[in-house]
Amino acid sequence: MQLSPETRLKAILDGTGAGTWEWNLDTNDVIFNERWAGMLGYTLDELAPVTFGTWERLCHPADLALAWKALQKYLDGKGPQFECVIRMRHKDGDWRYIHTRGMLLNGTHTDQPRWLMGTHLDVTEEKVTEHRLSQLAESLPGLIYTFVMEPDGGYYFTYMSRKVEDFFGITPEEACSDAELLFQHIHPEDREAVHDSIANSFSTLEQWECDYRVINSGMTGWLRGVAKPEQEPDGKVVWQGMVMNIDDEKRLELELERLSVTDELTGLFNRRYFLRKLEETAAQQDRYGGEFSLVAVDLDHFKAINDAYGHPVGDAVLKRFGELIQRRVRKSDVVARTGGEEFLILMPQTSLENAAQVAEDLRRAIENESFVGDESQDFRVTLSAGVVSCMDEVVTVRDLLSICDRSLYRAKRKGRNRVMVHQ
Repeated sequence: MQLSPETRLKAILDGTGAGTWEWNLDTNDVIFNERWAGMLGYTLDELAPVTFGTWERLCHPADLALAWKALQKYLDGKGPQFECVIRMRHKDGDWRYIHTRGMLLNGTHTDQPRWLMGTHLDVTEEKVTEHRLSQLAESLPGLIYTFVMEPDGGYYFTYMSRKVEDFFGITPEEACSDAELLFQHIHPEDREAVHDSIANSFSTLEQWECDYRVINSGMTGWLRGVAKPEQEPDGKVVWQGMVMNIDDEKRLELELERLSVTDELTGLFNRRYFLRKLEETAAQQDRYGGEFSLVAVDLDHFKAINDAYGHPVGDAVLKRFGELIQRRVRKSDVVARTGGEEFLILMPQTSLENAAQVAEDLRRAIENESFVGDESQDFRVTLSAGVVSCMDEVVTVRDLLSICDRSLYRAKRKGRNRVMVHQ
């Protein structure tokens, strides 16, 4: 049996559960079907006489302006159809979320419009679920999002929770309309690493995880992003993920790292860190050439100072000497306390002559310092130093330290308070 187009259309609409409406824009006449009234708990007879005012009366007052704005946008040719979500009063007094769509019957925007025809769908459950998910997202410690990358490399966000405003200083709507607005807030030094990590997750489908810095309102903070990728049949990859603030964790991590390489008393580096930097410098010199120097320093008769004035005074001497060194070296130099009263200075791109001059300046500086012992008794401290340079030579780090130590011991054997240079 051949069904008429009208019968087929009615069967399709009945299957969708949609209410239908027709509106004559010239006369304001309206036609609603029973399903339109039924989703609001009424029959058409209960609403009779059905007029355009019936729809206006059932709409939430705050949503009328939204509907008119969406309609005007469509009539101005700025969209393929009239579409919006509005609240309408149910017979039991509740507000129902109604998704309405419509199009001009004559199909063109230039002809005089007569009939606008469309559907109503009750999307209350979806809206309630969306609201609950939004509340859940706001209760989480981080922001949640959905990120999509196309096979051609294009990418965008399809969902972003409100916390994006706290982390990146942009709204969810801005993030979803232009992903670059979010990526622009990533620290310039970290941006490439973030993009590379996303590309790797795209190609391997392994979980994405990345720590990076962001700049928001002039402040820099640390974030950690975690997301699980899923590839869709068309080749695009979708990540459902979370971004969390890890400022406290990073501060602790950096502090632990600092403590692991720092001498607690003087604030200088410790022996372990110094040896690591020395190995790196030697490797660079071996590969690219150049020259670097080492200075080994030992405070003279330091045990006698501790014995005479006590360890607190000895500690004060070590701290003061650490400050003296830091004031006389460059930022590129590495200074470490490697033993009780023993210090090492690594000076990259420094000649033997210049390193010896720094050592001599230190010797004079500490010699001219006055320290206070028991009962305000002043005393002086001197140092002995050994200096060695490495320039285009094949020598191990251990040998270099040994040569520097021998120069230091020569200074002590010759009466202390002097600098000896290994030629």
